[in-house]
Parts: sequence; structure tokens; C-alpha cells
Amino acid sequence: MQFGGVKQFSKLKDFLPTLNSIFSKARYFGIAGYGFTLSFCWTFILFLMLLAFEACSIWKLIRLLAGWATNLSGGRGIVARVSGSMFYGNALLSLILSSKFVHSWESLSSFWLSTETSEALTFAPDVRIRKRAIFVTSLVATFAFVEHMLSMMSATGFDCPPEEYFERYILSSHGFVLQAHEYNLWVAIPIFILSKLATALWNFQDLIIILISMGLTSRYHRLNLYVHHVVRIEKRYRYTQKVGTELYLRIQKWRRLREAYVRHATLVRMVDRKLGALVLLSNINNLYFICLQLFLGMHKDKGSAINRGYYFLSLGWLLFRACSVVLAAADVHLHSQRALKALYSCPSAAYNVEIKRLQYQLTHDYVALSGMGFFSLRRELLLEVAAAIIKYELVLIQYDS
Repeated sequence: MQFGGVKQFSKLKDFLPTLNSIFSKARYFGIAGYGFTLSFCWTFILFLMLLAFEACSIWKLIRLLAGWATNLSGGRGIVARVSGSMFYGNALLSLILSSKFVHSWESLSSFWLSTETSEALTFAPDVRIRKRAIFVTSLVATFAFVEHMLSMMSATGFDCPPEEYFERYILSSHGFVLQAHEYNLWVAIPIFILSKLATALWNFQDLIIILISMGLTSRYHRLNLYVHHVVRIEKRYRYTQKVGTELYLRIQKWRRLREAYVRHATLVRMVDRKLGALVLLSNINNLYFICLQLFLGMHKDKGSAINRGYYFLSLGWLLFRACSVVLAAADVHLHSQRALKALYSCPSAAYNVEIKRLQYQLTHDYVALSGMGFFSLRRELLLEVAAAIIKYELVLIQYDS
């Protein structure tokens, strides 16, 4: 997969080439870029499989709600069927939205590159962001793999004979859609593959948000460092009278710096328009499954050691990933206003109209990633969501008692 305008930037070992490589590898679990290629065919096949499975899950849920289902044991209750429908519904939407975002990445990366190369101001690249992006990607992949392997162990236990492992795993983990008398190897194999791909899609949608937020924050961080550098110079020469050409050059530097903030705010809004639906899906899905895990933890027996270990690891990983999404995206808004402190400390002798405009711009121009405009990702959102979850659990405890 090639993205126009980014090859020339790869020598800097910066954010864009690293993200291009990650998006290229995502085609193995269904995230295609653009054009009618082999990866697009695989995406289309996966889409049809997820659509059929989600339709089957919803039909089983409707049968239960209508009172047509009789066997409600073995993970076939309403909680299991709603959760299964949510899980595969998220995978279906994630496949569509992630592919749509990767498809739009060509134009986004070109504009991103232009903000880095078309400015008169020279910023050194963030050489550490490549390592951070690779570390975050490796961390998400490793923990997602470990968590999923533990879920498979929890579903079957250690006393399962090898020849019965596959059947027990499918009937235990997908009892909401498949009963024992309906089990067939040719049905179980596609379900097994879909469950792995759906897990990968769930983790990848959060990874996209985290990585994009890291890149946007890095750019703001470099701009803010430049502001601090210029302010230090202004303080150093605050008693030196500047007239004529020197004064003009100082004002022009501040003007170019202000325009750099304008261009980056434009980039953030462009990314927000393309990423907003995925942000909304990620936060809704994570919130639902956090509440579900807490609910199940309150109403389940102690179980075996592997079940208890899986529960705490799964809940911890889900909380960590959900918090990482919010905190990484919230850093974009936080860093968009961080230069104000340096600007307010600028000596009055160096104050000019461009500094005044930049202060006004950073104060009143609200820049943040959002979930399609329904909410902005700020650090305060974590406390609001935590309060909502606690209220939800207290209500459940009250009704349960």
C-alpha cells in the first residue's frame, strides 16, 4: 500500500512512514486501503461474513425476547446474546469505519506532510515518536494476544481432552448463537476465524485513535517548544531596542509561528472529521463492555483460578485501553493551549500585534478530537464516565439486594 506524498518524508524516520507501515499490515485482518485489490476482496468477504453472523445473532436475540427460545442455559441468556450481538456489531462497524479512515489517509497524510514541510519555520523532527509508536503498537498486540489466549483457556478449562477442545470452545464462547445439536465443524471453523478477526478489529480501532493522537500531540509539542525558545530570546534581549529591519523580522517570525498554529488546528479538525465516527464507536463499545464486566463480576461465582485470572486481566486491559484512548486524544486539546503560559511571560518590551493575535487564537480557538461532535475528548471526560459507571453499579447493587 502506497500513500502519495509520504515517500519523500520517510528519511526523517518520523510519524507518517511508521503509521503507513502499520496500516499496510492491517490488511491481513481486513482493513483495506483504496482501490480494487486483493486486500479489498478480503475486506468484502469479511464484511459479508460479519454481516451474516451479526444478522444471525440479532435473530437469536429476537427469538429470546419474543419467548420463542426454550433453552437458555450454557451462555444463551439475554446478557450473553446482547453481548455477542454488541461484540460482532462492533467488529462490523469497526471494519467499515477503519477501512474508510485508512482510505482517507492518503489525502490526510499529504496535508499532514505539507504542514511539516511548507513552513518558513524549521522544526526538528520528533525522532522519538517512531519508537513510541512501535512500542505502543507492540504493547497493544501483545496484551490483546495474551488476553484472548486466556479467554480461550477460561472457556475450556484445563481438563478438556484435546479431541474435544475445539467443540467445547465454540459451544462455550458462542453459545448465544450455536447450540450443541447445531454444532458442525464447517460452521465452527468460520466462527473461530471470525472471533479472532473481531478481536483484532476491536483492538485496532483503539490503536488508530491512540497513534493519530500521539502524532498530533507531538506536532503541538514541537510548536510549543519553539514558542518557549523564542520567548527566552525575547527575554534575553528585552533591554535591546529593536527598530527597522530587526523589528520587522521579529514580527514576521511571530506571524509565521501563529500561522503554523492555524495550519495545525486545521489539520486536527480535518482528522476529527475523518476519525470522529471511530472515536464514537470506540468509546461506546468500551463503556458497554466495562459495565458488562463489572456486572458479571458481581453476579458470578468464584470459579476456577483461570476464570478469576482471566476476569481481572480482561477487565484491567479493557480499562487500560479505554483510558489510553481518552488520555491520548485529550493530550491534543491540552497541548493546543500549553503555549499560553510562555506567551504571558513574554516581556512587555517585545510585545507586538502578532503575539496578541496568537494569545487570542490559542485562548478562544477550541481544538480537540471528538466523537462526531457529541463529546470532546478531554481529561475531565474520564471522571465523568467513571462517575456514570459507579452510579450504574450502585443501582445494580441496590436492585440486586
